[in-house]
Amino acid sequence: MSQALQTDISILSLARGRRERYTPTIRVIEPASGIAPAAGKGNLYLLLEVEGSDQGRAKLYREILNTIQETYYYHEGDVISALTAALQAIHAHIQAHNRSHHTAVTAGVTCLVATGAEIVSAQAGPTILAVRSSAGLQWFSPLNDDDYVPLGADTPPSIEIGQTPGEPDIVVVAMNSAWANHLEVPVMLEATSVPRSQAVADQLAGVGIDAPDELNLLIVTLSEAGDHLTERPHTSTAAMGTSADRAMPSASIPAVPAQPSEPVQQSPAEPAYSPRSRPAQRPRPSAGNGIDLRAALGPITERAPRPRRRHLSPVEKAERQERKRRGPSRRIPFVLGIVALLALATVVVVAGMWYYQGRQRAQLFSEYMQGAKVNYNAAQTTTDAADARKLLQAALEQLGQAEYFSPENPDILKLRNQIAETRARLNQVIPLLSGFDLPLISFDSMNQTPTQVFADGLSVYVLDTKRGVLERYQLDENTGDRLGDRPAEVLVQKGMTVGGRRVGELAFAVWAPASGNRLSSGVLVLDRSNQLFNYSDGVGITDAKLAENPDLGFVSDMVYYLGNIYLLDKPKSQIWRYKPEGDVYDLPPEPYFSSDTVVNLAQVIDVAIDGAVWLLHPNGAILRFFGGVQEAFALDPIDPPFSDAVAIWTDEADPPQGRMYLADAASNRILAFDKSGALLAQLMPVDHPQILNSLRSIYVDVDNNYLYVLTASALYQIPIPRLEAER
Repeated sequence: MSQALQTDISILSLARGRRERYTPTIRVIEPASGIAPAAGKGNLYLLLEVEGSDQGRAKLYREILNTIQETYYYHEGDVISALTAALQAIHAHIQAHNRSHHTAVTAGVTCLVATGAEIVSAQAGPTILAVRSSAGLQWFSPLNDDDYVPLGADTPPSIEIGQTPGEPDIVVVAMNSAWANHLEVPVMLEATSVPRSQAVADQLAGVGIDAPDELNLLIVTLSEAGDHLTERPHTSTAAMGTSADRAMPSASIPAVPAQPSEPVQQSPAEPAYSPRSRPAQRPRPSAGNGIDLRAALGPITERAPRPRRRHLSPVEKAERQERKRRGPSRRIPFVLGIVALLALATVVVVAGMWYYQGRQRAQLFSEYMQGAKVNYNAAQTTTDAADARKLLQAALEQLGQAEYFSPENPDILKLRNQIAETRARLNQVIPLLSGFDLPLISFDSMNQTPTQVFADGLSVYVLDTKRGVLERYQLDENTGDRLGDRPAEVLVQKGMTVGGRRVGELAFAVWAPASGNRLSSGVLVLDRSNQLFNYSDGVGITDAKLAENPDLGFVSDMVYYLGNIYLLDKPKSQIWRYKPEGDVYDLPPEPYFSSDTVVNLAQVIDVAIDGAVWLLHPNGAILRFFGGVQEAFALDPIDPPFSDAVAIWTDEADPPQGRMYLADAASNRILAFDKSGALLAQLMPVDHPQILNSLRSIYVDVDNNYLYVLTASALYQIPIPRLEAER
């Protein structure tokens, strides 16, 4: 058992001395324990440095960091072999990028893995790592080798592996190579003297305030946690592959090849100060209050004749004086002896009962634990997924019984984590490890009610029904994964007058690209009065002239497909199709279901159309119709089942190659299926289990591989990981 440690992280990015809030070359991944595939792999911290063409640089950053992250966590080997495989993978990725884009991009990467026992580093290319521990200040960098090879070069790079025992107050600083022009060993000693990441970042920010270079660094410090964890095994140095070298610390800062600097001799590490506690003073005993007892003798009128005094021998006199000094002898009453015997008998009986109950509790604990292990092992060997889920559930129930007899037993926690990992693998859980640290957009739930999101290129559209606005946000054209400097633009607002019509309460909005008889691309917005408005760049907002429909009841959803719009009318159990004539929809609508088709749409929560019509119900059930006729369709069973499905999105590919995404608000997850109903993945934010509370809408940007997830309080842009079918 070892002292549990917790990490503290700070990121510093300086551009010409000014702090930057966004650092696309640094990533922090701290997965939750017990969730596949990150279980046992620790926390991963990445710092990237890229040289070469600036074109598409931000996208390349994401591709490299995603490749490292996925390769490391999905590699079946130990920490060192997984890090080596990850760096080899991005070396191949950069080479492929150079061949396809005719560029000469090279890179350097520092990877840090923090486990319960040590910090493991892997470096390739021009990066620097400084470690301040009880052993002093040490430097690690491939730049120590004059013939170092960067990632992406024609020849394979050297991968340096370092291992530092985990201990409280350790400071690890990963830097890009430009820091070598501005740091000296005494400065780094002073900056890392206080083992708090933010204090180190503030100190080093003062060093780089006048630097013309772009300076990035990642600081990881370790401190004691409030509880203890089971000791994790050290990664063996013998596990290093032939392509990984043991990193050797240098006494000076490595020099950048373009601007070599003289090595600075390292000064001895300062001894740590440990304050002594002042011994507590022993309290003085308080003086007791003496009581002077005096016996008053009354007057004696008559005296009895005194017997003749017998002369005592000296020995008898001494015995009498001793008896007077001791006072009269005191005997324990007989009843007190009986009480003492009864008390002793009671203690013996109670102790015997506790001993018997303790043995009985230990036996029951052992039986329940053994039953849980038997069910867990059976789940590991069965080939039937449904049987495996039942066996794992039985194992969890028996663990609950065992926990009653031995709370907080470490064997229970260990087996529970193993069951969670097996269930995650069985249920095809893929953790969403990035995209949640900073929302793309935050909303004030008191004043805003975002209900829909969709995107086109760098434009992201959000419908807010409480404020009655449709707004457009522009992504940064260089990165594509954060907002640009332009403020949100209001395209349609309640109360506007358009073509003599007053815009009412906004209900639904869709992105409507030019298709079929529709001539232009833009946004269609429907209000609660069933008025349809069209917004397109260059023209602005116009009246789309939705045709009158006396049979239309209440519109519960609007969907766009191939120029047509479809309105879900749940009271009439009908879907009305409106075809365009140019950019207006004034032709009479057509019912999708014929009069002899019996269908109940009262419980439908969302609709998707890709040629077929997909109707989603809150319990996750999906009805598929083609040409107005229902076709057989069912999703694979999932664990846990749907309980509050809120949104469905489909691409336009034909079954079974196409993809379908469903959002379940009750379990904070997005589920991916193919169009035959086979489960591909359960996408879950394992590090932020409650972050998707009040989930409302999803949209998939196929071209840029982003999943947009809208909740009541935020909009997240999440890179879509490779699904199981694509691995």
